[in-house]
Amino acid sequence: MKPKIIHDPIHGSMKVSGLILDLIKTPEFQRLRNIKQLGLAYLVYPGANHSRFEHSLGTYNIAKRLGTELDLSEEEQTLLEAAALLHDIGHGPFSHTFEQIYEHYVREYDHMHLGQNIILGKIDIIDGDIDGRQFIPEILEFYGYEPKEVANLILGKYEKKYLGQALHGDVDADQLDYLIRDAHYTGVAHGIIDLERLLKVIRIHNNELVVDEKGVEAVEGMMVARALMYSRVYFHHTVKIAEGMLTRALEFALEDGHLWDFWKMTDCRVLVELEDLEGYPREIVKRIKYRDLFKAAVLLGADELTTEEKRELLTVYRNIKKRQELERKLADAVGAREGEVIIEFSTADLMLTEPRLKSTEIGVIMHNGEVKPLTKVTPLANALKRRQTPRWAVMIASPSKYVDKIREVWRKVLFS
Repeated sequence: MKPKIIHDPIHGSMKVSGLILDLIKTPEFQRLRNIKQLGLAYLVYPGANHSRFEHSLGTYNIAKRLGTELDLSEEEQTLLEAAALLHDIGHGPFSHTFEQIYEHYVREYDHMHLGQNIILGKIDIIDGDIDGRQFIPEILEFYGYEPKEVANLILGKYEKKYLGQALHGDVDADQLDYLIRDAHYTGVAHGIIDLERLLKVIRIHNNELVVDEKGVEAVEGMMVARALMYSRVYFHHTVKIAEGMLTRALEFALEDGHLWDFWKMTDCRVLVELEDLEGYPREIVKRIKYRDLFKAAVLLGADELTTEEKRELLTVYRNIKKRQELERKLADAVGAREGEVIIEFSTADLMLTEPRLKSTEIGVIMHNGEVKPLTKVTPLANALKRRQTPRWAVMIASPSKYVDKIREVWRKVLFS
């Protein structure tokens, strides 16, 4: 099969062929063109319209380069490239926006496990028949690779630990691409990292990925960029308000028996389906379309809550029914309708969507051959672990006419 050239604004021209090209051609992968990488962040950063398709190609490209630098065998190289390409294949509409409700409404826990089952051929995310369609597990097997190996590698569970870390570790191909790509499309300079240096200083030592001592500054730069991008972009309070509004609209639809296959849909399809419904879902989609968003009434840092209050709110976060009940209670207290008061929790949400954020333990191989965790080499790693990202831990938002009332009564209502 003749190779194809794909031109990417971040990494330049990529040549793809064989297994990778066949995987790109699948409907499951092409579907990612219609899922925004940053959900509703475009409402704050107008350029943030890039897709999971682009990011997946970028992750593949970095994994390919990293594999070359690590001098992987041909089999390991191809396996890593395939897993990097497919690592986001299970993402639902608007990427992480609906992640918190998967466990309650969908049979799978999150997009990672959905992706795993797509690769294993256990579920089909594409509706309808497509002539001549090839399925991902069939393609992998044709080229001599076990779908289970690829699925495990995506989850970071692999017998060769360094391969899992290359895709799901403290410093990995996935993070390297999304930080550079998201900084480019949002116009936020915080995500700029020294990719070329990082690729040169990562090594394999005792079956694990480590970084050479002379590359510590490059790793520090990546981790600072990661922390700042989460504060500035991914958990910008206006972005989280918009995503919270759309999540509540979907919850209303699900409770009424609609959109149970939302996780298979693309962004546009979800908006159209919600807009076709009466009442709250349609109203919210209209607000999002024209950027008529709720306002933040309360933004609390973790240090503004007592230990007991934190414990209560964490329980609420883990139980959607409790969170919905608390939102209704607060809405009643200020004379708002159900769905007009939303409560968002950043810290718990971060652990669900990006557990690697506090990962600063990559080994550093010193000049004498000793390996030390990064936290023992630089104080910056420990500082980043302690840094609260983002600065707010709990947010309450509503239409502007209820903001003042919420500020007066929220604590009494939430903790009475």
